[in-house]
Amino acid sequence: MSTPGNESYSTGRRWGGWVNCALAVLSVLALAAMANYLSHRHYTRTSVAENIDLEFSSRTELMLRQLDNEVKVTVFYDEEESTRVLVLELLKKYQHANPLVRFTAVNPLREPARAREVIRRCRLPAQARNLIIFEANQRMQIITHGQLTKMDAAGRTAKGELVFKRTAFLGELHFTSAINVVSNPVVPRVYFLTGHGEHSATNTGSAGYAKCHRLLKDLGAVVAPLRLNQNTPVPADCRLLVLAGPQTEIAPTELAKLKQYLENGGRMLLLLSRDSRAGLEYLLESWAVTAHNDVIVDPENTLGDGTLRVQQFMPHPSVRALQKAKVSVRLLMPRGVEANTQSALAPEGIQATPLMVTGPTGSARETGTEGPATPMRTGSLSLAVAVEKGAIPGVKAENAARLTRLVVVGDSAFLRNDRIDTDANREFAWHTINWLLNRAALLKGIGPKPIHEYRFEYTKPQKHRMFALLLVILPAGTLLLGAMVWLRRRA
Repeated sequence: MSTPGNESYSTGRRWGGWVNCALAVLSVLALAAMANYLSHRHYTRTSVAENIDLEFSSRTELMLRQLDNEVKVTVFYDEEESTRVLVLELLKKYQHANPLVRFTAVNPLREPARAREVIRRCRLPAQARNLIIFEANQRMQIITHGQLTKMDAAGRTAKGELVFKRTAFLGELHFTSAINVVSNPVVPRVYFLTGHGEHSATNTGSAGYAKCHRLLKDLGAVVAPLRLNQNTPVPADCRLLVLAGPQTEIAPTELAKLKQYLENGGRMLLLLSRDSRAGLEYLLESWAVTAHNDVIVDPENTLGDGTLRVQQFMPHPSVRALQKAKVSVRLLMPRGVEANTQSALAPEGIQATPLMVTGPTGSARETGTEGPATPMRTGSLSLAVAVEKGAIPGVKAENAARLTRLVVVGDSAFLRNDRIDTDANREFAWHTINWLLNRAALLKGIGPKPIHEYRFEYTKPQKHRMFALLLVILPAGTLLLGAMVWLRRRA
């Protein structure tokens, strides 16, 4: 029996132990807090999923840094759709780069109440599925499932039917553009010139431009037709004028209005077919562009359907992304379009740059001739030209956005409804229009991300061995190990 004076564990020691324990706990918590703080500020993200590219383009990063208003994104997707994973992972990257990009996922099958609310708010059809909806500043942009992936022919079935597979993911291209559209208060107006046999922007047939019209709407533009006459000038709010393959001659009064529009800093996309006789040659010469009345052929790059595959792009912002991605554009019997800065009609300060050229075996033949006729020109021939009016003395920097930009392509069929989704035709139109609308810097370097597919095939003996391993050997081994442990404990 111990006396009070001989206690082995005094009150002071007991309190000292508690204080040491509390200090140890606080030290651990402080270290954890500091580690979390440092890891939040300094981190590295990696991914083992090859289909998910964690690297944003420089233009997307710039756009996200400049974004200062909230953008709400609704992923209206079925869980069974394989592209949904790529969409969610990409949106997580956007949200991580800028928390103002906030997204929610709604499954129409499992969440009918929320689905009905989305359909009501966004005025969607009752059966709408697989959409990504961007909202900001009371504006809305909808990206469909079909726009996100590029489909290429993978072969034919036993019945001869074509089989398509997804080869590239275009999510960053469309998401960055949609965020820019809804967060930008400026709505550009684009006009299609009519009255001269042009492709119609509302025609959904094979020769129409309805898909090109849709592409412009995806860029946030308001599209309208324009028919010039004696009392109708080019509207003052026209940000881009499209001449889609005019066939008949344009009246001199209309040419004068087009000339004045360009001289006042207009933007124009001119698509000339080999049959076009609109009388625009003189106007183009005054802007350092020569449009030849010929047909360009290139045997080494001509495909079985008669189309010409163009794979050589020149250094220019409108085609830089295509050049980097090493893609091609498919044209149908184009005519030659060359930059001619030595033209006596072209004023000073004009920069004319070829955009795409044929291979070294290209040749120009007279329209309507076939066979071994003597070519008029040979070599790498220009098929498209971009023109920009340089800085003018006395023009202030704030007015630079009104300087003239013009793109002339020697083919109009490549953007028809039946050809715009061939190769990189849509991407060429996308980047060219963005350059004309002064948005090229935003989308520079954003290209398609390839989708890799892996297929595992087994022979019949391999399937039998796998069946035995998974359903017999592994379960039996687990039971045997458990029995041995049980016997060991019994002993």
